[in-house]
Amino acid sequence: MNRFSARLLRGLREESGQAMVVGVVSLMAVLPCVALAIDVGQFRFQQQQMQAAVDAAALAGAIEVSSCAGTANCTALQTAAQRALVENGFGGSTLKSQCATPGTVLTLTVNNGPCSLGSTSGDPNYGKTGYVEAVLSGPANTIFANLVGLRTIRIAVRAEAYVAPSFCLFTSTSNTTSTGPQGILLNGGTLSANCGAIDDSGSSGALTTNSGATFNTTKFSVHGGWSPNNGGAFSSTPVTGVPAVADPLSYLTAPTAGTCTSQTVAGTGSTTLNQGTFCSGFNLNSNTTVALNPGTYIILGGVNMGTGSTLTGTGVTLFFSGSGALQMNTGSTAQLVAPTTGSLAGIVIWEAGSDTNAMIINGNTSAKFEGAVYAPGAQLTINSAANTAKYTVLDVNSLILNTGANFAIGSDYSSLAGGSPVKSGSAALAE
Repeated sequence: MNRFSARLLRGLREESGQAMVVGVVSLMAVLPCVALAIDVGQFRFQQQQMQAAVDAAALAGAIEVSSCAGTANCTALQTAAQRALVENGFGGSTLKSQCATPGTVLTLTVNNGPCSLGSTSGDPNYGKTGYVEAVLSGPANTIFANLVGLRTIRIAVRAEAYVAPSFCLFTSTSNTTSTGPQGILLNGGTLSANCGAIDDSGSSGALTTNSGATFNTTKFSVHGGWSPNNGGAFSSTPVTGVPAVADPLSYLTAPTAGTCTSQTVAGTGSTTLNQGTFCSGFNLNSNTTVALNPGTYIILGGVNMGTGSTLTGTGVTLFFSGSGALQMNTGSTAQLVAPTTGSLAGIVIWEAGSDTNAMIINGNTSAKFEGAVYAPGAQLTINSAANTAKYTVLDVNSLILNTGANFAIGSDYSSLAGGSPVKSGSAALAE
């Protein structure tokens, strides 16, 4: 045995030598685990970043669904999704759509409707054009796995967002406390809206319903309480105790009154009026017709409509500045359409917040209230009224629906370049 071998044998016999060997062997076993843990941690971190970015992309795409005018995966939708990706730190991605095969580089695939999971068994929203699916995939570089030839690993994440139910009926948004008003009273009649309703009164009787009333909405949120034993039929069951919301039309700037106009309404027959400031309001006697030319009508008093009278106007806003309201007697009707441009686009009737005079709407089957009816401080009563408008928004302090009403609320805002005058979020994550 040579001298080196003898020394090694002697070292192995000693405890210190044994400990050194065990330490080296243990270190060699631990190092791969540490390396693997570092790589896994790196992958998870990048996956989290990609997930946040793809969530934003899906939401941005869903918000643009309404602007696609029925065309699936329109350019505006795809552009919004990719822009959201860039804003979240993932620029330079390749954009593909409708489950196209992703490339080897960072790829964003936008699907409207969703298709990556193959069928409704994998995704209940498969193929629904109201949903936007975003899939982000790309290579992630390894650190230690690169030493054994594994240079990259592919990461793929997905998100799905949908067009959330929009709201077009609001009550009590300026008085949400427990001592607030009764937000909605349904005595009878039918109100049908292809949008959501929010009763923002915080009182225990925020919603009161009676047998014979029908209230059809896509969603019904009640800030306060409701007793379901009172009757009434609903397409969407009211959900009580929801958080209060801000008044969605509070951003509006009220028009300024000018010099009082000398225009008057004839006692009988037909009259045409131009925009102006009506310091005493005006009355429509029975069977009188008043046509309003386009413009803003600032009314310091009220507008009272007798039986058989008709009020018409396209591109008009009626602004009640604080001492009156629109009050329609049985048998009267109105056909009013809001402006489509300008600061009052989409606003057809507006009572100042300080105006507590009740508004009463009647009308036959040709009645039209196209625009927002905004009375944050006043009660709106809908009697035997219909509504043929393409869209309507009701934002009032309280609402009473009476027997005989058959009031429809549409949501076709295509005539408005900026969409609904209600400005709020319109998309939510589904997955």
